[in-house]
Amino acid sequence: SGICEDLSAAVCAGNNHNLRMDVQRREGCRESKTLGSLSLEITNQRLIMRASGCLERLTAAEERFHSLSSQIQKDLMERIKTSQHLLTETIKQSADSLLPQEWSSVPLLVLKQAEALLAQGDRGLLSLWLRSSLRHTLTSSLPNFLGQLKQASLLGQQELRRPLATLAGVYQDVKGQRLEAAWKEAVVMWTERLVDVLPAELENPHLRPLSLAGVTALRAALDVAGQHTYHWAETRLAMALSGVRKRLASLYKFIPRECVVTVSVPLLNLNFSRAAEHGLLEIMLEEWLLRPLQALASIRPTAELYRLKRKNMDSPFRHEALLVADQFVVTFDGHVYELPGSCPLLLAQDISSNPSFTLLLNTDLQSSLVIRMNNSTINIQRTGQVKVNCKNVVTHGYYSDHGLSVTKGSNNIQVSNQDGQSVSCDLLLELCSFTLDGWLHGASTGLMGTNNNDAGNDFPLRDGSQAKTLEEFFHSWELKPECSKFTETEEQFSKAAMSPASCGSLFSSPDSPLSSCFRV
Repeated sequence: SGICEDLSAAVCAGNNHNLRMDVQRREGCRESKTLGSLSLEITNQRLIMRASGCLERLTAAEERFHSLSSQIQKDLMERIKTSQHLLTETIKQSADSLLPQEWSSVPLLVLKQAEALLAQGDRGLLSLWLRSSLRHTLTSSLPNFLGQLKQASLLGQQELRRPLATLAGVYQDVKGQRLEAAWKEAVVMWTERLVDVLPAELENPHLRPLSLAGVTALRAALDVAGQHTYHWAETRLAMALSGVRKRLASLYKFIPRECVVTVSVPLLNLNFSRAAEHGLLEIMLEEWLLRPLQALASIRPTAELYRLKRKNMDSPFRHEALLVADQFVVTFDGHVYELPGSCPLLLAQDISSNPSFTLLLNTDLQSSLVIRMNNSTINIQRTGQVKVNCKNVVTHGYYSDHGLSVTKGSNNIQVSNQDGQSVSCDLLLELCSFTLDGWLHGASTGLMGTNNNDAGNDFPLRDGSQAKTLEEFFHSWELKPECSKFTETEEQFSKAAMSPASCGSLFSSPDSPLSSCFRV
């Protein structure tokens, strides 16, 4: 009595496909602390398992349990000795009567057996727990296995960062020769064969040194070209495998310092209503076998070669435009101007008849930036909340669907697709950048200008012509043209704003929109 301590186990099954189990310890009537937990949940087509528990907390609970059991054992021994003393005295006092002696002998025998058990120093349940295979698994085998699994995961990610170096190591293990040495030997062999097949005219003593010098230069050029090709191919292959590396990293995370392990496994997007109607086996065969075969049959080699060329060859440059505090725009080609604050505006859009991207700036209090990519709509609200198709709220983590990926951190948001279009926002700096791959050269129009490296045509109208004033430019890209009014003062200001900003006004003047950054 008076000891406000307990161990408790709790199991919670939620209706949103999650299960959680906790073992908690309360000490001194304070708030309970978690000794260990296990949770399972299904979110974004992934099965996520998280488990936590530190050996130090378990050992502390065991020591406390041992202390309390020792104290209870001591109290029981004292009470047994007192009871034995009383029963012995009773037997002595009733030496002339058999009935009290018979009644006292049985309890006395039981007390002696209890004393013998307690005197052995056995800890009972705690001793069984300490010797159990479950405790050995939780405290030794499982942490060692998780550590080995983490090392294997990190090693796999490291190998994927340098895939050709890994293959070169395998080649060296099999052949017993470094790949670089094999390449140099091959170059020497080719150049020697070239020397052997040189025309007889080059046997002239005057031409022979020149021909040998040319062969030596060719050998050096081939060697350098081979090294550069190797490094280029490794870089491109590592970039192509970055998605695999990220998926491998997201499968398993183990943090020994925090005693937390997370396993995330992707789930098949099965239609369970169809599975109930047609059978699970039929649906799995369709998803795993027939659909991949159908996709393989529809591959066009020319299109795949073009896609591979675009993916692996460096594009000439990248185009980037900026939106600052929902008020200022830096166009793709470097013009800076302030936006009118009264109307929703179209910042950028694909010039094709079926736009692959659209970027809108809203004026309502909820949604600030609206992005249209891959037939999906992403709303980035002023509060930092991100919604996909007006219903899927992206919390801290990663969302991916049909080639579109949305990543949300504590202060940053990134939206991108496989076509080289990306939007990145820093909530603290109130800065959003819109980036287009170099292969999309000249594919954009809108208030962020044309991404064609020509600053002279950075104020396009919807019909493709160039605006004569900044007001005409704004009015062309307003989504509600009736919401703005134009005055002569604004026209004069617009003409001034159309002139290029000077370095002094941008980087020295206290009125510069960049002045808050001068100190850093």
